[in-house]
Amino acid sequence: MTEEQIRYYGWSSLALETQAGTLYFDPFYRPYCGASWFDISAFSDAKYLLVTHGHEEHFLDVPMIAKTFDAKVIGPKAVTRFLKSRHKLDDNQLVTLNPGETLEVPGFKMTAFRWQHRDINLFKALTKAVFKGNTTQLAWAWSSATQAPFYSPYTGYHIELPSGLTVMNYNEGFNSKMTSEEIQALGKQLRTDVLLAGMQLDFVDDVVRGAVALNPKVVILFPPHEKFHEMMGAVSKPWEDFAQAVRQALPAAKVVIAKPGDCFSAQTGQVTQSLPTLQAA
Repeated sequence: MTEEQIRYYGWSSLALETQAGTLYFDPFYRPYCGASWFDISAFSDAKYLLVTHGHEEHFLDVPMIAKTFDAKVIGPKAVTRFLKSRHKLDDNQLVTLNPGETLEVPGFKMTAFRWQHRDINLFKALTKAVFKGNTTQLAWAWSSATQAPFYSPYTGYHIELPSGLTVMNYNEGFNSKMTSEEIQALGKQLRTDVLLAGMQLDFVDDVVRGAVALNPKVVILFPPHEKFHEMMGAVSKPWEDFAQAVRQALPAAKVVIAKPGDCFSAQTGQVTQSLPTLQAA
């Protein structure tokens, strides 16, 4: 049997590989903010595409990957409705899974849940970009407003794999908007062996709170907006600060920092291989 693996493609793009097929979260490959790690061919084994929310770097490449490789897209109604109306995806490729609902497909049992995003005011971002003449920021704000379902619900996914191992993708939800009590309640409902957690800005304590509340055996940390924040002039705490803080709080857990191309054993969190990446643009 193929070992269950987790692969990281940069941004918030992660894959769960099992003998039953490969499931992707927020697949994204286009050159963006000066980074280009993979092209569309890296996603050729896609069977399911799960969308966490409608910001452009989580969404814009989903339609092309779905059409090219005949993958099913799973997400809340705002996402599937947008894909049907704007991108003309067939009904048989779209599966609506709203927060609070559970879906079983061959090889995966998935439960969707809500998380909260740090505050973003799209109108204010557009106004600021125009005022400062920041064409890159303006393009992001305009694209987010017109080419993606920007206000779709922020959705995390809890996945049970064929082996019984459970993986939770909390994406960017570990921030000051999420309370420890909310995360603890989710952890009681959904046992988590492997936690996929975005790390960014100064939310070290918030990532630690989330990890402690869920108490996983493996924590895979990834930077969802590293290049975007560099473009915006925002500074994050060093990635190792996040990892060390989680290790201190959960000494029994395996805590790793994902780099684009890294493949991990889902059971142990050990790196099994590093996929070759394109040169940074």
